[in-house]
Amino acid sequence: MIRMTVYYRAPDDADSFEKRYLEGHLPLVQKYEKMRSSSFNKVTRVLQGEYPYAYAFVGTWASKDDWKADLSSEQAKLATEDAKSFAPPFDVVVFEQLS
Repeated sequence: MIRMTVYYRAPDDADSFEKRYLEGHLPLVQKYEKMRSSSFNKVTRVLQGEYPYAYAFVGTWASKDDWKADLSSEQAKLATEDAKSFAPPFDVVVFEQLS
């Protein structure tokens, strides 16, 4: 299984960011054909250490090939450009489940 997480730093206006993400961006991402699940999460507490992120998107795919297919699609290009147009700085991390 592949899990891609997009970590977002704190936006200047959290309410506007959340609304725009949930109503505009997330529907674009949810059109990925091979994505099994997705969630958008807000950090409410950091228990230990420094953590520079305020939000995280998590998507899962059954295989690396499924993930590659979705991320090379026109839908992914649209979603990426959309995120760059309104979101605070973000980092993308891909995890491959080993066990």
